[in-house]
Amino acid sequence: MFRMTTMLATVALSGGLLLAADPVTQESQPVVAPATQPATQPSGPSHAEQLFQQGSDALFRGEYDKAIDLLQKAADEDKGKASYRFHLARAYQYAGKEKEAQALLEGILKASPDYVEAGQMLAEAYAKREQWKQVVVVLEPLLKYRHDYATYHLLAEAKYNLNDPESARHYFEEAIGLNPQSAADHYELGNIYLGGNFFALAAQAYNAALQLGLDTPVLHYKLGSAYFNLRNYFGAVSMVHVKGGRPGTISGQWYVIEPSPGQVDAFRVAPPQSAVYQVAKAIADGIGDSADIRFLKANIYLNAGRYKQAYDLFKELDGKVPKEDLALFRFYWAQASFGTGNYDEYLKQLQQAIALDKAAYGPTLVDAYLKVADQYNQAGNLDEYIHYLKQAVDQSPQSSSLHLQLGNAYEEAKKYSDAVVQWRMVLDLEPEHPKRLELLNRIGKVGNLQNGEKPGATTKPAETKAKE
Repeated sequence: MFRMTTMLATVALSGGLLLAADPVTQESQPVVAPATQPATQPSGPSHAEQLFQQGSDALFRGEYDKAIDLLQKAADEDKGKASYRFHLARAYQYAGKEKEAQALLEGILKASPDYVEAGQMLAEAYAKREQWKQVVVVLEPLLKYRHDYATYHLLAEAKYNLNDPESARHYFEEAIGLNPQSAADHYELGNIYLGGNFFALAAQAYNAALQLGLDTPVLHYKLGSAYFNLRNYFGAVSMVHVKGGRPGTISGQWYVIEPSPGQVDAFRVAPPQSAVYQVAKAIADGIGDSADIRFLKANIYLNAGRYKQAYDLFKELDGKVPKEDLALFRFYWAQASFGTGNYDEYLKQLQQAIALDKAAYGPTLVDAYLKVADQYNQAGNLDEYIHYLKQAVDQSPQSSSLHLQLGNAYEEAKKYSDAVVQWRMVLDLEPEHPKRLELLNRIGKVGNLQNGEKPGATTKPAETKAKE
């Protein structure tokens, strides 16, 4: 039987040759494989690359001069490699040759404006020399190529030092968004918030810095200032046992305010989330017991209504306050004096504040006399009440309301003629006073009383008298 073998072929691999069966003899014959491009071995690094690698190794071994020599040769051989020149600039910088480094970095940025690392290195060099405008000029254009922490941090520092707090705030917020673990950035952002009177945000930023491990006396002082302006003077006061506790000191996580009567080692305490704790912590940690610190502490007690402690603190500060703060110091000491019921000291300190800064504190004197007068009135001391009302009138003689109040006080003291004088002055100052008719009637009534009429007596009509 004839077998169709023409199309049948057996292919076998033998010694790298393809063997095909001859359709007639069925014997394997060598088949030559099609010609192919022989495989090429990868070539080694170029001479410039070798120099670059050697120079980089020298750089990170601290052999800066050697690194500069090798990297310069690499850059000369391959002028298109910006990375060679960048490493050369780094070597110059490590070697303290800042001018050479700066020239290289400026050249890199001119040729490759999107080379962010070169811009950051150049900006760091400018920042080191406090050339803040140059930092901004270099870095702001790079934001369109990359948003990273280093760029925002440097820009924030530059804007802050250029007295542009709004831009600095924006850049610090962006930096923290990219690197929320930077305690220093939280602290600087807190300073910006505090300077802008954003006290709640300042407290939040300072607390974040504390939680991240930045714990300094100045930070505690600034956090205390933020809490003070938030009127968080003593925070949530509680009662705890503090063995051997002393008022006015820090004990662990508490500021010891005062002992609890009748209990051993029991004290009223303030938490860390309070102005008094943070200020006391700053003092305890070594910020010093300066006049500024003690002044703030005294004001904390004053605004918390603890007038006796505030008064004592202000008294201790007398003679230690800088001249520029002296008027404000006298004014606050006056408030503490009023709170303790020492009205003479209150007016004395206020008058000294006015003498130092009349524009700021002069208008408060009338109100001060009225406040003291009211205290004596509540105590039932009519003579002192009248005395201080007269002082108020002397300070503001054209105030009809003061004359009316003084006239009423005279009436209460049964000094009717003095009362009439004051009421007439009211009508002289305000002819259309809302109480005009009432005052006329009272003047008439008091005139009868001056003539010997008894209060409540009636006068018979003229016709009746005639008939009698």
